[in-house]
Amino acid sequence: MSNKVLFFVNSFSRTGSETLIYECIQALNKQEKFQIGVVVCDKKGELTDSLDKNITIFYLNQQFSIFDKIQFHLGFDVIGNQLAKIQNEFNASVWYFNTISQVHLLAYKQKFNLKAIVHIHELLYNFESIHERNFNLILQHCDQLIACSQLVKDLFIPFFNKPISVINSSINFTEWMEYRRGKNATTGKKLKIISSGTICYRKGTDIFIKVADILRSPSIEFIWLGKSNQTAYSEIIRLTNDKFKSVKFIETQNQEDYISQFRQGDIFVSTSREESMGLVLIEAQALGMPILATNSGGSSLLVTESIGQIVEELNPESIAIGLKEVINNLNKYKNSSKPKYEFQIEIQKMASLLQDLLT
Repeated sequence: MSNKVLFFVNSFSRTGSETLIYECIQALNKQEKFQIGVVVCDKKGELTDSLDKNITIFYLNQQFSIFDKIQFHLGFDVIGNQLAKIQNEFNASVWYFNTISQVHLLAYKQKFNLKAIVHIHELLYNFESIHERNFNLILQHCDQLIACSQLVKDLFIPFFNKPISVINSSINFTEWMEYRRGKNATTGKKLKIISSGTICYRKGTDIFIKVADILRSPSIEFIWLGKSNQTAYSEIIRLTNDKFKSVKFIETQNQEDYISQFRQGDIFVSTSREESMGLVLIEAQALGMPILATNSGGSSLLVTESIGQIVEELNPESIAIGLKEVINNLNKYKNSSKPKYEFQIEIQKMASLLQDLLT
């Protein structure tokens, strides 16, 4: 069996799961134990060009042209033929699916002599986005499931009868600490309340806007870092904010821009309805910001009294009350704790798992 691992990603954009797997792939590649390939399944994201040059990149076209549709109706398997071409060229021993978005491709695993890993970053709410037949492909064809936290493992334990490993989502904490407030960070007269993530219902962008409206003040600025996913929800958010003008939305262009904007925050607020871990909370901790988070799952794994506090009730009024308490007690939060999950330890767990699967 070869040491070749083929990672399937959506686009390598700056979502939490894709940023994480990007860092994992880069770290694994430096170990030189595996030959790594990447299949980009959606339009090319901004992280793609930053991959190490010896990593082979393939592009899977799932946006069918008229010619593709004609071929399909004539009996040609357009996706299967692309996958066969990729597999024949790379000859992977393991297919590694990052997130549930591409698990429909597990249906093709039986055509090749290989093993499959599915890395689950999602909790219940996200599973509404995939069909039950594709979910059943995980149960039938996944040889090893990786859960991004114990919460996800607990979700699968009752019905998944194959190996489940927990590789906790984490960041290069030491590198992020280089950008902590106090190191040439821009400061202003306004207290900056920051949140971050793709503008979506799960992240609770609508809740954040309402909190900002409740606490509207000339001395406080509410900022959301993240891009629109071009849904009706994000359009409703845009139109609502155009009317009330309570939040400043910033779509950062690259990692440097993201960190530059993020580190200017005085307090980080997470209004998520559900999180399997919450990488952005770890980033805020590394930057030295007090954290206020809804009890959305992952926050309970990360937030301690020295870092911030958790709001139990998921409504804007309760979050606003909690935020006022944090504002009034900023000196209480030293935020000097080490991260609960060390990136290098989690990477070594991933490397060991891959080695075991390849032998």
